[in-house]
Amino acid sequence: MRDVADLAPSSCQNGKHRHMIAGMETIEAQPDPRDAASGLDAVADAQRAVRSRPWPLWLYPSNALLLGALALAGIIDSSMIAALVVVALGGTFSALNYWAGRRMGTPFAIPASRAFRSLVAVSAVFVILSLFTREAGLEWATVPCAAGATLSYGLGSVVHYRSTRR
Repeated sequence: MRDVADLAPSSCQNGKHRHMIAGMETIEAQPDPRDAASGLDAVADAQRAVRSRPWPLWLYPSNALLLGALALAGIIDSSMIAALVVVALGGTFSALNYWAGRRMGTPFAIPASRAFRSLVAVSAVFVILSLFTREAGLEWATVPCAAGATLSYGLGSVVHYRSTRR
């Protein structure tokens, strides 16, 4: 097998450059399959541990109330004010969750609980539907959508709380 330095241009084969190129060579023997498998298992365990960390108790009702308030933004008559309220509430929701995640050491971790993620998705659908009720002429549906968003997130919170506090 040829040395990496032999493949370098002739200007690099003398002195400092030859030593640097030879030092960058990292080709070693094939890894043991058992070592590779145990390394991958360790990574999966670490990811699961990070994704299953318990959240602060105050974060669950805060998120539920912010989502409910966000869903109620469809009631506001002025579309400009409604847009500002949506941006403000969405920014508050994002900032609050980022801040809490940073304090826990996991600012971007998505919880491992499938039931929690599913209920959060249902909550998001309620919020999105509530923002379009005025356009559809169904203003009466805004409050039930807001209640659905809050309740589905609240139920997801119970599921998440129980799954991380075993």
